Amino acid sequence: MSELDLLKRKLERELAARRAAETLLERKSQELYDANEKLQAFADHTRAILETAAEGIMTYDESGLIRTFNRSARGIFGVDDAIGVDIRELFKLTADQALKLFGENMDGGLIDPDSEIIYQVEPIEIQGIRRGATFLCEISLSRATIASAPTFIAVVRDMTKKKQLEARLNQVRNMESIGQLAAGVAHEINTPIQFIGNNINFLEGAFDDIGSLLDLYGDLSRAVENDQSSRTIIEEINKQIELADLGFLRTEFPLAISQSLEGIDRVTKIVRALKEFSSPSTTTKASIDVNESIETALAITANRFRDLAEVRTDFDVTLPHVIGIGGQFNQSILNILTNAADAMEIHRTSKSGVVVVETRQTEDDIEIRFHDNGCGIPTDIRDRIFEPFFTTKDVGQGTGQGLAFVYDVIVNKHCGTVSAHSRSEGGTTVLVTLPTRICEYHLRREHESTAS
Repeated sequence: MSELDLLKRKLERELAARRAAETLLERKSQELYDANEKLQAFADHTRAILETAAEGIMTYDESGLIRTFNRSARGIFGVDDAIGVDIRELFKLTADQALKLFGENMDGGLIDPDSEIIYQVEPIEIQGIRRGATFLCEISLSRATIASAPTFIAVVRDMTKKKQLEARLNQVRNMESIGQLAAGVAHEINTPIQFIGNNINFLEGAFDDIGSLLDLYGDLSRAVENDQSSRTIIEEINKQIELADLGFLRTEFPLAISQSLEGIDRVTKIVRALKEFSSPSTTTKASIDVNESIETALAITANRFRDLAEVRTDFDVTLPHVIGIGGQFNQSILNILTNAADAMEIHRTSKSGVVVVETRQTEDDIEIRFHDNGCGIPTDIRDRIFEPFFTTKDVGQGTGQGLAFVYDVIVNKHCGTVSAHSRSEGGTTVLVTLPTRICEYHLRREHESTAS
């Protein structure tokens, strides 16, 4: 092969290699372009999700400077833009809450501390700042490593409307229960009012008779002073004493007064109980006398049990007070008793029912037991009785909120327990336990939510 042929073949190989390289470059360029298009589409998709999310979403670095701030966050905090602003300026923080925003001192710690993304176990409830005013919000926090730098992602929810709805719902529950018991309470008040009225009528009539005697005694006194004959007046006095039956009046007067005072005391107790249960709900924790709360609820439900069952109490008078939400705790006791009355009514054959309420103190808890010999709880629904909206009543007769409310108040708001089981001899026992000291977690959250 000549030298020219060799040169041609070499040139052809170089041209083929160049075309292959150009083809490969063109394919790689197209792949890179397609990848960039996909990344841009994904970024646009992600940006659209973030901007349309109902929750406020923001990211910030270790120093607290905000890097991203979506549209919902701008609406929640009432600012046009917060990028570059210190995250601490958006909240009214305690020292502990400030640490939590950076992944420290969090309740339950962090999940998977060695992973690239770390999630907070429990949301944080803190006070946000909107146009100079504070509002309650909830933050779910996570931490990720982006470009070798820690980045915090905060999902913020405005809790204002939720708390308002909860307060309204609690008030509706209170008034619903009072409405259900209104007729019974009216009857309970009417009974003492009736015998108070009867006693007053008796005292009024008796006073007329005594007034006539007092007039005669006045005539007798003047006759003696003037040395006049008093025989006729004395005869009139004796007739009036016999007519008025003065001996009977001397016996019945104290009894009538005593009965009237007792009736007034009963009415006062019922009205006081109604006032406690119908007053606006509060979420502020205070000291609760468990025995007194039960007695108040029993006063309101007395008429429900009057024709159904004998109510007995066995209280431990040494019980310490517990810290809790008084109005909601009272309402939960009322719901349990109302539920027992409903069960007794279903099972009623005669007034042979018995309801027993006991309180005891153990080493760590206060126990409240409600026993009844009503219809009991069928096995197939025993695990559902505390579910919201679950009810065995006919449509229009029950909302299914009574025992669900009890569970929420006792378990979620007072760190206690509530359970119910049917006994072999019939009836149901509901057991409520309350810690003598509310756990530190809930007390701390209460302090943080009210700190200002």
